[in-house]
Amino acid sequence: MKLNITVLLLVFSLTFGFAQQYPPVSDGSPSVEKTASDIANAYDKELSMTAKQKALFKLKVEDYLIRKRKIEAQFEGREELAALTEMQAQETLDMNDILTRIQMQVYKKVKPQIQPLKIVEQ
Repeated sequence: MKLNITVLLLVFSLTFGFAQQYPPVSDGSPSVEKTASDIANAYDKELSMTAKQKALFKLKVEDYLIRKRKIEAQFEGREELAALTEMQAQETLDMNDILTRIQMQVYKKVKPQIQPLKIVEQ
């Protein structure tokens, strides 16, 4: 009986331990990782993130940089702008899981300077 309980506790702890980690993002491009690192550093100057927050933030930015490249390759003009606007809104929502409430207020304030959207020429 003790063995069964021990095994169950071990399985649950391992399962929950792995579930808490953010999955690694990779598209095979060092430029995405460098850009994400630069963006994370720029935000860190404003947000004063913890080491864990910064690591998660960087991974999230990498993910969205990959999405941005796919959108830019797939769409043009107003469709591209609409897709990028939607993507940035989703990115902002996802950052709620990483940043504190005060950090989110600053993040929303500085995001247009650090990560501006493209301007569509008419």
